[in-house]
Amino acid sequence: MKCPVCGKEAKPTGKEWKFGQFDAKGYKCPACGKSSSAYYKEGKLSHTVPKTK
Repeated sequence: MKCPVCGKEAKPTGKEWKFGQFDAKGYKCPACGKSSSAYYKEGKLSHTVPKTK
């Protein structure tokens, strides 16, 4: 997945959870150090949300 902050390739953290109708996965970018969550619906990426901290 591309980092929503810097656009580089983010690596999965291994954290996965259900969020309503979405399957969510955590990612961390080794380039900028930011974490983000990706939300999938029916196996397709729906949207990403960068963490503010």
